[in-house]
Amino acid sequence: MVGTVAHILPYVYAFLFIITVWQAAVIFSNAHVALLPPPLLVATTLVELFASGEIFIHMGASLGRVIAAWTISALIAIPLGLAMGHWRWFEKIVDPVIEIFRPISPLAWIPLAILWFGIGETGKIFIIFIATFFPVLLNTVSGVKGVKPVLIQAGYVLGCKTDWELFRKVILPAAMPTIIVGLRISFGTGWAAIIAAELVAAQVGLGYLIADGMEILRSDLVLVGMVVIGVLGILIDVVFRALDNRFTWRE
Repeated sequence: MVGTVAHILPYVYAFLFIITVWQAAVIFSNAHVALLPPPLLVATTLVELFASGEIFIHMGASLGRVIAAWTISALIAIPLGLAMGHWRWFEKIVDPVIEIFRPISPLAWIPLAILWFGIGETGKIFIIFIATFFPVLLNTVSGVKGVKPVLIQAGYVLGCKTDWELFRKVILPAAMPTIIVGLRISFGTGWAAIIAAELVAAQVGLGYLIADGMEILRSDLVLVGMVVIGVLGILIDVVFRALDNRFTWRE
């Protein structure tokens, strides 16, 4: 109980600090409510969206897109990263291709996503996939390279006759902590990219809520979307921290 309170308190302090600065900015700037709404107005709008159930629809749509893209990324990036980390000749072939595409922002892919996939769900998932793929891949490669040679030698001595057995019994368990970190970072980058993804003609989602609020000059809707994205991001990260602590592949 004490440990839980100790983990929650910093977030409470941060929340109170943000609200205080926000309210002070509203008071001293004399900004129009359409530009900078007070915290109470944003809280009222958030309660209304919860009461109507609309916010749950937006949250479900955004979470579904991120989870789908993140899962696809993991299914592709983890096997590819295991291969790149284990076989140096394979890494030399694939790494230049990865390094060419890695610096390109997911935002830059929006026009191509529309041309290739139209305005449906596939284009949005593709953009989030771009954001989530590289953290998983790079952390998987790093995790495999970090496996101590003595563990690999021990695997062969103890009966690993094929590369598949070695991957399954030695390399993957030893690299798993780093892979988990990559999955955690990846989900965070995918969650951050949801705004860009939902600019592709979305009709529902937290990114759509923010874009719609901007279009109709409702900054309270914009801030509600931002707040919900931030809170959900924290909760998701808590889940990943719990998983990391639960499955402790430690020396």
